[in-house]
Amino acid sequence: MQPPEELRYHLKEAYHALKGAHARLRFPKPQRFEPGPQPGGPADGHFHLRPELFLQRQATTRFCFPSETLDLGPDEALVVPPRVYHSETVVEGDSPFLNLVLYADGAALSCHQADCGPAGRPRVAYPEYLEGSVCVQLGAWLEEACRLRIETAGSEGVVLDLLRSVVGLTLLLLDQSAAKPDKEPLVVVRCRRMIHEDLGNPDLSVSSLARALGCNADYLSHLFRSVRGERLMQYIDELRMQRAAELLVRTGLSCKEVAWASGYASQSYFIRSFRGRWGSSPQAYRLRLLDAAFGAAEEPSRAEPGGALSSPGRSP
Repeated sequence: MQPPEELRYHLKEAYHALKGAHARLRFPKPQRFEPGPQPGGPADGHFHLRPELFLQRQATTRFCFPSETLDLGPDEALVVPPRVYHSETVVEGDSPFLNLVLYADGAALSCHQADCGPAGRPRVAYPEYLEGSVCVQLGAWLEEACRLRIETAGSEGVVLDLLRSVVGLTLLLLDQSAAKPDKEPLVVVRCRRMIHEDLGNPDLSVSSLARALGCNADYLSHLFRSVRGERLMQYIDELRMQRAAELLVRTGLSCKEVAWASGYASQSYFIRSFRGRWGSSPQAYRLRLLDAAFGAAEEPSRAEPGGALSSPGRSP
């Protein structure tokens, strides 16, 4: 099979596995988000701001979390909630390693098939990227699956329904999408994946990425700019600023902790960079957005004389 057909085949098999009577869904133990390596946790771990769905097809993936080590076997599914530190290693079996990873962030969906890469780590073997408003719904379903699993007892059946919907809709979108002749070269796809997973590392650089990818730094820089239309370090800096802004609003981390989690070893440099990107200090940015969110939540509860009260909706 060609890579696109192989990816769809394994997605369909994973979908049927989630429909079976013996479907096995895994979640890591609930944990508090703390920036930095945690006792018993992965020293080289990473985290994302959105949930990730892993669908194991062959062999085993070993996940190391701060609170536990979890082995994901064939036909099992794992949801890693947002802001959960983890690392992944390959446990070889009788069959070659293969798993699928789905990650929705805003109006973009990343779906890739992974094989065994250097040092026994999973690596992107074949990727697909989709964009559109429907991808927002996929991300919302994954977020809701995490929330239900944590907050609602006996929700396993509903959570499985949500994950089946995620996989089924992904398949539908892939089947409907036309082949794109301008797809990114695999080295750029792997580079971007490595950046997302190592964003909190202050030593992340063009040179370190090139060494891990087995190519020349100048070649990687030129290729990335020709494909993406921006410099590689510019891309990394923008992702760090986006992560910092979200952590400031969605968590109670201090400015120093946000700087560390976003890959800045120097707090003063982080503050200068943040001010240059967002036009205010991190603390002022947090207060401004929280005040705006509070005002928006209060506004619907105000009633005009003779009018009915309305309750503010739950924020996403």
